[in-house]
Amino acid sequence: MSGWVLVAVLAVVVVLLSGLVLVVLRGRRRRVAPEPVPDPVPDPGPEGTRRDLRPVAPRPGGPVGGVLPRDLVAPPGGLALLQLSSQFCADCRASRAVLTDVASEHPGVTVREVDVSVRPELVRLLGIRRTPTTLVVDPAGVELARTVGVPRRADLVGTLAPLRRTG
Repeated sequence: MSGWVLVAVLAVVVVLLSGLVLVVLRGRRRRVAPEPVPDPVPDPGPEGTRRDLRPVAPRPGGPVGGVLPRDLVAPPGGLALLQLSSQFCADCRASRAVLTDVASEHPGVTVREVDVSVRPELVRLLGIRRTPTTLVVDPAGVELARTVGVPRRADLVGTLAPLRRTG
């Protein structure tokens, strides 16, 4: 009988040691971090930060009329604030409120909104990386400025002022 007890104790010890070895090996595997994938497009700031409106690089003032359908460009003599949104985006609702407020105070400025899940081709063609992204577009479909995230009202008004005088 003492032989069976010894075998049982040895079996328990082997099982415990095997479990310990597995835990140590899995812990080592988790510690090895994967190499970060380089971002092909430089990003001016961390996600979720507010960015000022800025000219679009590398083609500021370049035409996107071939990409934008007529219902997304500005009306003749005006400007359009084109917001690219997604359905479950809380920042998109906040951005829509700012855009609507600014447009209501500036004649000739309209707000257009596109859900990126409905128009995925615009995401690729316009280089949209996050929602909300707002483009300032003229009647010819030329992108004059862009902002990523919720725009600050003062920045938006400041960007529109010289564009409305020249456009």
